[in-house]
Amino acid sequence: MSESPETFDVDAWLTDAALPEESADIYKRPDVIGKLTRLKARIEEERHAATIDPERTAADKAQAKALEGQYKALLHTFSESRMTVYVRALTPDELAALRTSHEKRTEGWDPTKANRAFGYDILAAAITAVQPEGQDRQDVTFTVAKVKQLENKIGTTQLSVILAARQTAQNAVPAVDADFLHRPSGTSDGSPE
Repeated sequence: MSESPETFDVDAWLTDAALPEESADIYKRPDVIGKLTRLKARIEEERHAATIDPERTAADKAQAKALEGQYKALLHTFSESRMTVYVRALTPDELAALRTSHEKRTEGWDPTKANRAFGYDILAAAITAVQPEGQDRQDVTFTVAKVKQLENKIGTTQLSVILAARQTAQNAVPAVDADFLHRPSGTSDGSPE
C-alpha cells in the first residue's frame, strides 16, 4: 500500500536528513615542494651521470642514495601535513542571516572589500569539520578570524580549494560516482585469477 499525499509523514522522512557536504584536502607544508623540485633535479642529474659513467665511485652512489632518502623524507613531511576540510551547504535562512549581518557590519565599505569579507563569512559558516592526516574527523566551528589565519598560513590558492568544495556542496545536485569501483570482467572480486 502506498502512502497518499494526505498521509505521507514528511517529518518522519526528514528525521535523518542532512545538507550536502563536500571535502577538500589542504596541506600545511607546501613549502617543501620547492625543495622536492630541487632534489628531483639533483637526483635526475645523478642518474644521468650514472648512465654516462657506470664505474662511478661508492661515494658517488652513496650521494645519490642520500638524495633519494632526503626526497622520500620530504614527501613524507608533505603528505603528513594534509588535512581534509569538510564544508556543507548553507540553508536559505542561514545565507539570508549572514547577508543581513554582513551588510550591517560592512556599511560604507568599498564594495570589493565588502564582497571579500562576505566570502570569509560564508566559508566560516560552511566549515563543519576537519580531519588531520592519520586522525579521526573532528567537528569544528570556524570564525572569520580563523579562516583568515588559515589563508595567511597556507595561502590563498589552497583556500580556494575549500571555497570550490563549498560551491559544489551549495550548488551541485547531490550525486555519487561508483564507477571507480568497477571491477574487470571475468572475475568475481576484481582480482586476477
